[in-house]
Amino acid sequence: MINIVWLKRDFRVNDHAPLYNSQKCAEPTLFLYVIEPQYWHLDDTSERQFAFISQAILSYAREIEKLGGFLCVRRGNVDEVLAKIHQKYPIKSLFCHQETGNQWTFERDNAVFLWCAKNHIKVHQYRQQAVFRGRLNRDSWQSRASAWIASEVLPPPSRVRSVLCYHSGLHLLDNYPGNDNFIARQMQQGTTDAAKATLQSFFKQRINNYLFGISSPIKSVTASSRLSPYLCYGMLSLKQVMQMAYELEHVEKRHKSGFLARLYWHSHFVQKLESEPRYETQAVHRSLVAMRQSEFEEASFERWKLGCTGVPFIDACMRMLLQTGWINFRMRAMLVAFASYHLWLDWPKTAAYLASTFVDYEPGIHYPQVQMQSGTTGINPFRIYNPITQGQKFDSKGEFIRRYIPELAHVPDSYVHTPWLYSGLKTDCYDKPKVLPDEAAKQARLKISSYYKVHVNSSETKRVIKKHASRRGRNIKRTQTAKLNHNQLSLF
Repeated sequence: MINIVWLKRDFRVNDHAPLYNSQKCAEPTLFLYVIEPQYWHLDDTSERQFAFISQAILSYAREIEKLGGFLCVRRGNVDEVLAKIHQKYPIKSLFCHQETGNQWTFERDNAVFLWCAKNHIKVHQYRQQAVFRGRLNRDSWQSRASAWIASEVLPPPSRVRSVLCYHSGLHLLDNYPGNDNFIARQMQQGTTDAAKATLQSFFKQRINNYLFGISSPIKSVTASSRLSPYLCYGMLSLKQVMQMAYELEHVEKRHKSGFLARLYWHSHFVQKLESEPRYETQAVHRSLVAMRQSEFEEASFERWKLGCTGVPFIDACMRMLLQTGWINFRMRAMLVAFASYHLWLDWPKTAAYLASTFVDYEPGIHYPQVQMQSGTTGINPFRIYNPITQGQKFDSKGEFIRRYIPELAHVPDSYVHTPWLYSGLKTDCYDKPKVLPDEAAKQARLKISSYYKVHVNSSETKRVIKKHASRRGRNIKRTQTAKLNHNQLSLF
């Protein structure tokens, strides 16, 4: 008999509970990753994500091989792949991490676990975020999250007992199973070495510029941690990164606290999707489901997708995202808000498209954030960003705009944020906006106000607050009972 370690979004050997606990068993272990074609045909997935994951898998294969292990890659439905393996090597137990993904992965997990139950295979699932399944009282989430963050970081085993005579299938990574051809030519590298180097450079150098630059699409390229794809796909342990951050010395307190706060928010938002999966498909505040449902202009959507709205700062940010697969959080929020308010597009389609552009797509963060920026939570303030003032603040001379919109090279600095006002604008190269930002924002406020007055139910607002609202204060304080094992904190 054998055991299976099923890899999903957890491509590391350090602090990997399924790997660690599988090695307590006498049976050899098969390390398995399954390429699932159905998943890669979803609207919120893309070739750029697959390309990054492929690099991560190849790196993992080398890491596990150093420990005497062997990675098996297969293509198909996971339950069917397991059934074929089970015919040759009877499976005793399946080890994996919990995943809070989209609805498709939730249903996939249920199918896999049902197959395991029918075949008397025991499933061991482990947490890799401060996210808790089952009924959850939000009042207790903070204490439970802090306890998990302070818990032991698991070392990799010195040697693994692995099933070695199984064809690897790594060549299957050469062929993308989707059909979108949506690549990012300037994305971050998905290797273990890149993950470690990015973490090291942030903690040793870049963190002291963190709060100064994270809001700017220009400065954030180096000022932000850039760890999101490595946390998203489990190449770095969230718990370990947080424990390492707590231990940092010679770092300004505000930058350290700001970074730690955002790592807490990581799990806080994923918990929202875990607790209420409807975040992916419907307004979490039920009174707001119909607010934009009847209005969706495909032409506006297409211009927004391509970075051709005629509003330069919006278009430059979208084009940066299309080229690199990444943009900072504030600009992501602005792109969503512009689509939801200025263009009055219902958020599910824009959310799925944006998800496909992100190399670091984390459903549990993405969908709650989209709803916050679209005004459908019922408990958050409306954030109607002014793309003109945002551009003037972060790109006063238009250098960022011209980098991604070379069509505006001929426009003077004084008009680069509002080229429709420039009489010399070459409209055959860059079109004027179909909606003017100030007027569109005004109309959005009127629509929201009138809708709220008629439709919003206060009891539903109370329900959302009770289930999802944060209970923590602004300051991140180290848990008094946290006991960190310093011998386990080094990734290098």
